[in-house]
Amino acid sequence: MREHFMRRLTRSLLVLPLVLLHAYSARGDVQRFHLNPDASQISATIDDPFGNRVNGTLRLDRGEARGDLDRLAETASVSLVLEAGSYKSNLGLRDQDVQDNYLEVKQYPVIRFESTGVVKTEQPRSGADPWLITLNGELELHGVKRKILVSIRLFYQTNKIVAQGQFPLLLEDYNIAVPRLLFLRTGNKVQVDFRIAGERQP
Repeated sequence: MREHFMRRLTRSLLVLPLVLLHAYSARGDVQRFHLNPDASQISATIDDPFGNRVNGTLRLDRGEARGDLDRLAETASVSLVLEAGSYKSNLGLRDQDVQDNYLEVKQYPVIRFESTGVVKTEQPRSGADPWLITLNGELELHGVKRKILVSIRLFYQTNKIVAQGQFPLLLEDYNIAVPRLLFLRTGNKVQVDFRIAGERQP
């Protein structure tokens, strides 16, 4: 009886390192995604002095997302770099004015976002539903860095991700002058909407 017990114990101890190694490997599978500028869209909407909405776009220059779906709260991160000089609103004179006098792209050529932590995650109810993720992050715009909170809807497939969401910002928070036309001011609040697509890297 004692010998049988000892044999079972010995086998268990021999197998235990393999089990732990497998568990560690499965939990350590942090995936990397290259963010695709051509498949991504970023827009910024603001009211002009006459109450009309002006929709502008910005181009993603580069970015990367990382994470392990089993441990998103511990492993998820994202970094983005946008070209400030890519701002377009389909009106050339206005675009040049925004680039030169408000974004000041020669002095501040890029806009950066770096996540700093995960606040909340919610798993999808089905394969067609998105993950709901709330991130803390730091946005650098016009030479000013500020902490922001961003909620995203993350659609995940084996080799691809698409993240969608929106957040507001105030021009004055980033030392950007609020545009004027004579005595009329535009809105100070900008609504940023994004759809970021990425492909898994080996």
